[in-house]
Amino acid sequence: MPRALDKPHEKYPHVYAIVRIDSSKGLENRATVVKVMAEREQAEQEAARLRKVNQGKECMYEVQITRFVGTPLLT
Repeated sequence: MPRALDKPHEKYPHVYAIVRIDSSKGLENRATVVKVMAEREQAEQEAARLRKVNQGKECMYEVQITRFVGTPLLT
């Protein structure tokens, strides 16, 4: 069963933020949004790639669902 946050929002589309968490930094600088992607699978793959590339460093990468508020960017 999906959590409430996983259900589509009627006003704002979901996006998936890749968050880097640095254990060696102070609390105010510990979490950084590295990238935001439109698809969960794409974000999970990128987070896995970053985990592998940065293996051995004092950081980890996680995917966090959030909502996009604003005008969609066109590519």
